[in-house]
Amino acid sequence: MPEEKACYTLTGAAILTLDQDRSFFPDGMLIVEGDRICYVGALDRERIRGGTISMTGKLILPGLVNTHAHSGSSLFKSLADDLFLMDWLEHYMWPAEKFQTAQFSQIASALTHLEFLKNGITTHADMWIYGESTAAAALQSGLRSVICPTVFSRPSTETDDPLARAAAFVEKYRGRENETRIYPGFAPHAVYTCTQETLRETAALAKRYGVLLHTHISETREENRACQERLHCSPTQAMQDAGCFETHVLAAHCVHMRPQDYDIFAENSAAVSYNPVSNMKLCSGVMDMTLARSKQVCVSIGTDGSQSNNSLDLLRDLKSGILLQKVHLENPSFLPAEEALRMAVIDGATALGLQHEIGSLEIGKKADLITFDLNSPEFTPAHMERPENLHSLIVYSACGSNVCDVFVDGEWLMKDRIPLRVDETQILKEARQAAAVQLRSNGL
Repeated sequence: MPEEKACYTLTGAAILTLDQDRSFFPDGMLIVEGDRICYVGALDRERIRGGTISMTGKLILPGLVNTHAHSGSSLFKSLADDLFLMDWLEHYMWPAEKFQTAQFSQIASALTHLEFLKNGITTHADMWIYGESTAAAALQSGLRSVICPTVFSRPSTETDDPLARAAAFVEKYRGRENETRIYPGFAPHAVYTCTQETLRETAALAKRYGVLLHTHISETREENRACQERLHCSPTQAMQDAGCFETHVLAAHCVHMRPQDYDIFAENSAAVSYNPVSNMKLCSGVMDMTLARSKQVCVSIGTDGSQSNNSLDLLRDLKSGILLQKVHLENPSFLPAEEALRMAVIDGATALGLQHEIGSLEIGKKADLITFDLNSPEFTPAHMERPENLHSLIVYSACGSNVCDVFVDGEWLMKDRIPLRVDETQILKEARQAAAVQLRSNGL
């Protein structure tokens, strides 16, 4: 006999589905069977199945999707601030990374995933060395993790052959997504850290395995200038010449892109991860979102790593990023709240190629969802007769600390802000101890 799937019903909540029909249920009900949604709609007590969980006074919406992060970097938080990107990388981050170990990377990743959980991020795209360490933290936290081990042309702290190590990781986890919630991919770091040959080899493997290729593109003007001098083209064109766009590409930053670069993205259904807070903090510039949108390129949002952000609150970054665009364009009507919120859910899912599984609350999709307390000051007043008011409250009033509950694959991972799978106190203790050792090792 096949094992019976667990089934329960969430009742009494307001539900923003973020589906194509913009469905909203002020007194809603959502039924989960196994890891999927089998009903979402108005409260109908005759349809209740399994155990009943009251969500009265709460707002349910899809889990947030963070499309660019570096989980193993959290022990470097506040290690070096107020610098330009290359100064920060070459003189602080890369030297500090030389002292990282697999154990420290796992401790850092556990800290990152705890912060994701507490901020309602149910899915994230990750780029870091020590992919197995990030995977161990993901398996512990229960979050949905798109893990792309970083590939350089040079050796890394982890290995002399980053591409071979990444390929072994992909081989191990590919096809086990439903079992592990881990989606493997490749992350060639950037054109300034990878030769064209490395990019070609990585792209060929990503295409062969049918997995995501996650990278940095055009983060700074200096990156563009150096690529033009070395290869006589833009970073996007260099990636195209290496065959990178023959698989699904998710590129972080894309601050200094030309129209012809976005044409390449549009032609190949590539996606962008907008990282506004990291870009502002490192003074990299302001992404031209109007250009990206005019080319119908999918733009999602990411926090970047906590070493450059220094927090992992996607809602706070969403607000900052949208307001930055408005003031930069001197156009307050650009990206209204509902469109902005979609960037953090369904557009994030699309950027990862997971839009058929997550990103909205619909029958048949994975039961990844979060709740907010409508009785909190940030959500007061909430006008149930005006769904657009709820969009505005989420984008402009709320932050990660307003998230009450987190479900992934129907599993309750955080209940009323208490993690149910991981030991928050232990994670924080281990992170403090490991950070102190790394700081001493780095001579700081």
